[in-house]
Amino acid sequence: MQSRTLASFLGDVVLEDARETPVEIPISSSDGFVISEIELKGFMRYLDKCTIHFPQKFTVIVGKTGSGKTSLLDAITFALYKRTSRTDLPNVKIDDICQPGGHVKITFAQERDQYEVVRGLTSSGASYIALKRNGLPISGSIPELDAKVQEIIGLDYVGFRNSTFVRQDEMKELGAQSGADRLEIFQKLFRLEVFEKAQNIVAEKVNGIRLKIEGVTSELTVRMEQQAKLPEKQEELTAMKKEVEGKKARLSELQRAITEKEGLLAKLKSEHERFVEMRAKASEMSRAVAEMGAKITKAREDNQKAMELKQSIAQLGEETSGYESMQSKWDVLKEKERKTTELRERMQIYENQKRTMADEHQHEVERLSSLISAQEERLGKITTDIGKDEAFSLLRKEGALGERITRIEKEIEWLSGRDELIASLARERETSKNELNILSSQASRINADSFILSELQSQMVRIKGDMEREEEAYRVKRGEIDARIKEIQAEVDSAGFRVSEQEQLKELGQKLEDLRRKKTELEQKRNELDRIGDVSKLIEDLTTQKGQKGMELEQLQQSLKLLEVSESNYEVAERELRELQERMRGIEAIIHGKEGEARRLGTEIADLQAISQQIESLEVTLKGLRESAEVLTLLKDKIFHKKGIVMYAIEQLLPQLARETSSNLSDLTDGRFNNVRIVPYEENSRYGVRIDVGGAEGEFHDVQEFSGGEKTQINAALRFAIAKELASMPQVGRTFGRMKTLFIDEGDLGSLDTEVSRGLFVKKLFDMGEFFDRVILITHLTEVADRFPSKIRVYMTPEEKSKVEVLREA
Repeated sequence: MQSRTLASFLGDVVLEDARETPVEIPISSSDGFVISEIELKGFMRYLDKCTIHFPQKFTVIVGKTGSGKTSLLDAITFALYKRTSRTDLPNVKIDDICQPGGHVKITFAQERDQYEVVRGLTSSGASYIALKRNGLPISGSIPELDAKVQEIIGLDYVGFRNSTFVRQDEMKELGAQSGADRLEIFQKLFRLEVFEKAQNIVAEKVNGIRLKIEGVTSELTVRMEQQAKLPEKQEELTAMKKEVEGKKARLSELQRAITEKEGLLAKLKSEHERFVEMRAKASEMSRAVAEMGAKITKAREDNQKAMELKQSIAQLGEETSGYESMQSKWDVLKEKERKTTELRERMQIYENQKRTMADEHQHEVERLSSLISAQEERLGKITTDIGKDEAFSLLRKEGALGERITRIEKEIEWLSGRDELIASLARERETSKNELNILSSQASRINADSFILSELQSQMVRIKGDMEREEEAYRVKRGEIDARIKEIQAEVDSAGFRVSEQEQLKELGQKLEDLRRKKTELEQKRNELDRIGDVSKLIEDLTTQKGQKGMELEQLQQSLKLLEVSESNYEVAERELRELQERMRGIEAIIHGKEGEARRLGTEIADLQAISQQIESLEVTLKGLRESAEVLTLLKDKIFHKKGIVMYAIEQLLPQLARETSSNLSDLTDGRFNNVRIVPYEENSRYGVRIDVGGAEGEFHDVQEFSGGEKTQINAALRFAIAKELASMPQVGRTFGRMKTLFIDEGDLGSLDTEVSRGLFVKKLFDMGEFFDRVILITHLTEVADRFPSKIRVYMTPEEKSKVEVLREA
């Protein structure tokens, strides 16, 4: 089979959309994505605003490890897709890499138009995105602008990252992995996992169709079982119609019998109405006679009770005749008792006051005595007999005498030669010194206790005075209370309520209680007698009325006996009519129910007759579903499977990649290695890609057998070939877009152990400029960076902020 590039192959792929309608993915021409500027602020370690321009085709970014070089790649995908290599990790959010008020702005060209994308967080932490084309804003919501950016670039996040970035250690991934893992990497780089997604979608559709097939099959089975019941339902309907006809005939017979009974009842109705009327009168008359008899009995009982009440009232009146005089005597004694009790209670109050006052006096005396003892104890500890006032007086006199002696001595000096005056002054000085000695002797007894002594003596006088006043106040108050108690006792004696009178009061109280009970009983009996009144005339009138009513009742009972035969015939005819009407209603209910069942059976039979058409429709639907399942199963197991279209695409791709890799390897090794073989294989139902390199002796070896530097050259040759292939791919929908910018992060250059091999690597990288408008290398190797015309340095400040410095701009 003639080899084809993946780009030409993808242009021919036909996929099925979500509506199961085949849609050919369009191929659009594109000049490719070319980055020109990055602006960062508040993004990761780029806290201050930094702007990086890419005016030249080749640019190198240098800096120490951890300075923030690789963060520039995350800044690009953040602005375009709101995703980064860090947020792809679990538990990492956008807020963790972009601060409130931070943003990233990317300026790039695509299809000869200039675009500007700004994405960030507001000061309140809200996410936003702004998009411009040729300086003019493009309006829309965040989801709409996200979709617009992806449409402009022509790649989703994963496709853009794989096509534009060659990250650290990615150079050695293809050579280091197993064959199956290499196949996965090729699928990821060339976006062939879309077929795996298609396979999953088709698998879901197959499962859905299988469920539909099961549902339609089950419904078809049910419908066929229902159709099989049609003859049985038709026979049941025929039998039910015959039963209804029989019930209707029986109903007509019952209606005729009811008409006959109604005629008989009409003839007997007049005598029945007379019987009912006379029976009601007889019942009322009988009730009236019984009521009169009860009233007569009640009146006779009341008359007997009235006679008994009169006897009892006379006896109680006699027993309670002395009640008022006894009550008057009791009131006098009760008043004496009340007054005596009140006086004694008052005297008890004064006694209580006297005891309370004595307790309070005793407490106060004990308190003052305690204070006197304390003061005496303190006075006993005083070490001087001179008080404060006396001490001040002694000190003043001592000071005055000292001044006087000093003055005399000065006067003696002044009066030198005047012996008489000097002698007089000398005597006065001696006298003063003697007085001073006496005062000094007294003053020597002055100490700190002198200032306390006077105060203690004053307090002692005050406390003793308080004691005397307390004793006097207690004596006066006690005398007043004793006098008042004596006065009250005299009043008690004057009241004269003796023990005998107290016993008499108690005895009168008991007798009065008994008389009050009898007086209450007497009043009740008088009220009852008044209520009964004279019933003898009532008894006579009721007896006369009862006799008249009894005669009328006997006449009515004789008339009723004559009508009993006619009434018996009426009752029999009425009962038979009710039975006939009940039987008619039962038959009518049966007919109504059977007719309803017949209508339901008719509808069910009509539905069963229509099932034939439904069965035909279900059979057509089932056939279509099975055909669809067969086609989708073929797509899932044969076309979208790895052994299908994926391996076919890889087989189409690998020959061209092998040729391009061989050419690149020859350039990187200066012709020492120039033959690379890349072939797919299947082993134990597993698929993979084998990479063999022709050695100097002409034999092929697995890439793993080469040294570290050689593997780096082989991997770089293959990755450059892949990058060239991706850059040459046409625009295909939103999955494949032409990329004209290439970022290489480190590139495993440290494993190239000679300057020549590194120089060849850089030369090959410059050759990639034929396919890319921007080639940007991120490295920490100075000798490599010096070969680039445009050089940018990223460094970390002491405050741990990433900064950017342009070292060289050609």
